[in-house]
Amino acid sequence: MSTPGTLAHRVDYRRLATQQGRVSGEIELSRLRRVVAETVAAPRAGDSVAVDLEFKEDAQRRVRVEGTIGTRLQLECQRCLQAFDQPMHVEVAGVVVGDDEAAANVPREDEPVMADGDLLDVHTLVADELLLAMPSVARCARSACRAAYVDDETPPRETKEQEPNNPFAVLSQLKRND
Repeated sequence: MSTPGTLAHRVDYRRLATQQGRVSGEIELSRLRRVVAETVAAPRAGDSVAVDLEFKEDAQRRVRVEGTIGTRLQLECQRCLQAFDQPMHVEVAGVVVGDDEAAANVPREDEPVMADGDLLDVHTLVADELLLAMPSVARCARSACRAAYVDDETPPRETKEQEPNNPFAVLSQLKRND
């Protein structure tokens, strides 16, 4: 299906599914232009994406694709604005479909994977999955960065002397004055 070390660009997904075939190998990160556009710098020489996808038919004769995608992307931390390596490990699980009508009939628990006729563009699938798995707000794990900036997700700690802010406290005082 693909030679070791390289990843097939387009595959006949139906034929792979009947043979319970597998597509595995690596693709240079620089070939995934949409993914590279979201990174902070051009990929370094040797940066690649490891892909392992298995194709099989389910009981309804739908073609299922399952597997993993792994790489490291250089993103910009939204706290300190420094570049950092973000490890990406993406689990792929979906049903390959040929058009929008078939995609609408895919059960909710499954993800539709769009194909072009009888061929599935594996590079596009890899790029789509990586883009969907990217963090919406990239944050590095450097201790200096975390110490300098307060984490938005942590609520402020209340001390015993501090009373919680009650917006209706003024109303209770007005009621006592009447």
